Amino acid sequence: MPYTSPPIPALETATYPADCRDHDQWLTWKPTDNDRKVPRAPYAYPDWPERYVDAQNPTVWTDFETAQDWVEKLSAGFALAYVIRNREQYPDEDLVVVDYDDARDPGTGAIHPVVHEHLQTADSYADVSPSGTGVHILCRGQLPDDVTTVADDLPTHDTFPDASIEVYDSARFVAMSGQHLVGTPTETHPAQAFIDDVVDAFTTPQPQADTSFEVSEPPTDALPEAPSSPPSQRSPPASTTNIEDVYRAVETTRPSEIRLDSPITETRSDGTKSRNPCWTNSDSGTRLAEMDDGWIYRNGLIVLDALQIVALEEGIVTTAGEYPSGKDFWEAVEELRARGADIPEYEADSDREEESDQSAPSPSPTAGRSLRDLHRELRVKTIERNQLRDELVTRRRELAARIRDVRS
Repeated sequence: MPYTSPPIPALETATYPADCRDHDQWLTWKPTDNDRKVPRAPYAYPDWPERYVDAQNPTVWTDFETAQDWVEKLSAGFALAYVIRNREQYPDEDLVVVDYDDARDPGTGAIHPVVHEHLQTADSYADVSPSGTGVHILCRGQLPDDVTTVADDLPTHDTFPDASIEVYDSARFVAMSGQHLVGTPTETHPAQAFIDDVVDAFTTPQPQADTSFEVSEPPTDALPEAPSSPPSQRSPPASTTNIEDVYRAVETTRPSEIRLDSPITETRSDGTKSRNPCWTNSDSGTRLAEMDDGWIYRNGLIVLDALQIVALEEGIVTTAGEYPSGKDFWEAVEELRARGADIPEYEADSDREEESDQSAPSPSPTAGRSLRDLHRELRVKTIERNQLRDELVTRRRELAARIRDVRS
């Protein structure tokens, strides 16, 4: 579909939405070596300014001036971020972000025609993304109850073949550049009609649940549950000569009992969470699923226990399917204990003291089998669900394309 080239908006630097500056919902962020945007709070941890933090933890939020002062003080890659609070916990949250990727030419400043149209319609604060290739519109309103996010491709354009749109309104943070698009307001404005139009154009409504029958399996976006650990397995001794006590303590360490560096990016009403794994690049920021009793790495649907998570975060192992063994096992145990896990100190008996500096035996065979069995079961179910999901996504895209054709 041909488009005329819209005017190129000018930029003004260090211009942030005036109304957001009045709220203590600011953070800083700094990219990792592989360009992942990671929230950090150097003002809360001055001795460890690059420490990863959970953007949804209100104890690390601060006012605009404090965050800006630390960005200027540290300078090396740090920038400002603004938190969109979780609406389930903060019903008064009304910020909505419309995020356009690959929709701006950083060399010329040209933007996708649809984005230009949206800027005029929304009539709210807008800036250029930190990469220079995207645009953010920050406005006030909410997504419909049956829509948690919007993610779709923008109409095809020769200059912007990969342009896409995403809309979110809860439990996220926005990397702020301060590169304000001149011509848009310098504060956020209510824009519910605009939000509704975007939802209509770039999503297909979900069908209402049919209560006349029961679904035998959870929905495709539900997180599988890990088996609960019996209470009798908790409270390991302070020290032990039985290696099985160490294995058992590792097996029964729950997410709530340890600290992770991978920040939480989403918390659901059922208590499950999504984390952005700090050992790899995750475009979605939700690749690591956390349940009450364990974790699932969504890239390959790999079930992970506490030792594997910590080993990955510390770089002791580099592959999600790998389990630390030998000296790596003991190093990971030490790190897991330092993160808060109640793991007994292993003391070899006198008959084996001469072997104490040798590599440790492999992890518990029982633990290995249970994880692999669960992994296989999950993979089979996921393959089946993904096939159904892919068919549904294809049909939705076809319907959305027909709706856009009719409207145009």
